[in-house]
Amino acid sequence: MKSEINVIIVDDQKLMRQGIIKMVEDHTHINVVHEASDGIEIINWLKENKNKIRVDVILMDMQMPNMDGWEATELITRKYKSLKIIGLSSYDNEAFVDRLMKSGGRGYLLKVQEINEIVAAIEQVMEVGYYLSERVPLSKIQEFLNKSVIFPSFNTSVLSDQEVRVVQLICQEKTSQEIADILFVSKKTIESHRDRILTKIKARNMVGIALYALKHQLIKFS
Repeated sequence: MKSEINVIIVDDQKLMRQGIIKMVEDHTHINVVHEASDGIEIINWLKENKNKIRVDVILMDMQMPNMDGWEATELITRKYKSLKIIGLSSYDNEAFVDRLMKSGGRGYLLKVQEINEIVAAIEQVMEVGYYLSERVPLSKIQEFLNKSVIFPSFNTSVLSDQEVRVVQLICQEKTSQEIADILFVSKKTIESHRDRILTKIKARNMVGIALYALKHQLIKFS
């Protein structure tokens, strides 16, 4: 049974807030405990209620009146270090991701994402401390690591030599078929390796594998 996760949604559009609530309500382990319309409102709510109601994750719109998501994220994470904030935006903009993560955010989602992606992001920030889309380039991931912008917490399960090699090839952006050809195995075997690697390190996508590889110096990126 999955652990319960208490979530707050902050967005100036009421329909957006209600839409997210509607989408996650079928996932019984995710509880929306509050909704707010801007940064000032959520900061004031936290001052009054943080010690009364446990909050794990905040889904924070970046473009809001009064106080935007970047400023709110910086102020909240500075005071409440255990809170994990995932940014929401209509724009697929690398500069937005960069600014959010440097403000203390733990992840970035587009508002057009499917519900499974939103749920996966919420779960992943709770499990390993971050969520990054596969659209984020490897160079940016390493920059976040080097500057201590993110602090991924991986399962310490040891990968086999073969799994390490698969990780290295994945980080070279090889396809499953290309990796299979290099290692003289079937594509199905590589896909099984990939699934086991994700399970062992508790990652959910290829970004997690790249972060693991960089953190454990399985690859070098210059």
